[in-house]
Amino acid sequence: MNVPSLEAIARKRPEFAHGPRIWAETLAPALHARESARRETFRKVWRKTAIAAVIPWLLLLVFGIMKPFLFGAWTIVLAFGTPISIILIAGMDWLRIYAMKSATKELVLGAACQCFGFTYETLAPDVSRVTDYRSLIAAAKAHQARYGTPGTRTGKRKRGGKTRITMLFGSASFGASDATGPECPTPAYDVLDDASLLPGHDSRHFEDLIKGTRAGAAFSLVEAKLETSGKNGGTVFQGLLFHVQYPDRFFGRTLMARSRWWKRGKAAKDLQKVSLVSSELDRAFTVYSTDQVEARALLTPDRMERLIALERHFSGGKLRGIFEEGHMTIALEAPGQFEAGSIFKPLADPERFATALVELGLVCDMIDGFLTRDWAQDRL
Repeated sequence: MNVPSLEAIARKRPEFAHGPRIWAETLAPALHARESARRETFRKVWRKTAIAAVIPWLLLLVFGIMKPFLFGAWTIVLAFGTPISIILIAGMDWLRIYAMKSATKELVLGAACQCFGFTYETLAPDVSRVTDYRSLIAAAKAHQARYGTPGTRTGKRKRGGKTRITMLFGSASFGASDATGPECPTPAYDVLDDASLLPGHDSRHFEDLIKGTRAGAAFSLVEAKLETSGKNGGTVFQGLLFHVQYPDRFFGRTLMARSRWWKRGKAAKDLQKVSLVSSELDRAFTVYSTDQVEARALLTPDRMERLIALERHFSGGKLRGIFEEGHMTIALEAPGQFEAGSIFKPLADPERFATALVELGLVCDMIDGFLTRDWAQDRL
């Protein structure tokens, strides 16, 4: 992605104006101070990883010479022995890399959020003080106590009795989710899950929580990862969940999603197909609502443009959302967002900060477009 310089975006919107100064006076010195530690940590981890990867080969060679009939089991030894060897010898060093990445992301995104008056929390386990496997277990327990699945803190998992009924867009769910994992720190997950706008899943994980007020409305943004278990299990959703609390309540209930993704279920009496003003948008999105007039007034071409711009920037897909009561809640499949750059590259790169500012600016444009129908000039 071609990210403009901090100087180039400083005039795009008021929140960017202090970007160059914050980078020069605060962020750049802090990241420069961590660069030598990053290089030394990588030097150690690559050396230990190389040694750990060679050990299974040496053992295979020795035992293969001493007992030739064992040499036929080389695939088993390498397949299981290599990762185990790396974990035992270089595991703690790789964990330090993870801690360094998390700390860098918190520093960069925290500074970017402050420019907008927002708050940022990684929601990631704190492994900065982990020095051995005993302290790793303690850190895992501390993270579980804070963010763990309700019920697991006392050793009892409270599984919900979720009931599903057929609706226009599939099935609607009521009651607590059966998925294991921490509670979502925003209402977005429950709202989208109850409206069947999230795929079925067995476990959930959340990170990168951003909260604040924009255009007089409280909002929250979090990245979610939903997975299924079993033989054909895997990740079924990874992306962003937005929840914007409107100042006023909607008269109806409007659901929208990208076309050719949302399968229509049995007809529901309270929801009707909405034809958007733009024929292009009408082909691109499927919209149903209990209030046709409100839905068309809400999903105007300029507002949908903001959603599409957000989708395009994050290289996302399967955009969907619900507007009801006093909130707008949106899901966008776009894995690996708000990462603040790669830990494998030098830390003091202004592109990290510029990228974070641009991403937050697009989020603000989306909110501004729906609440004020106004956004920054010279759109990013």
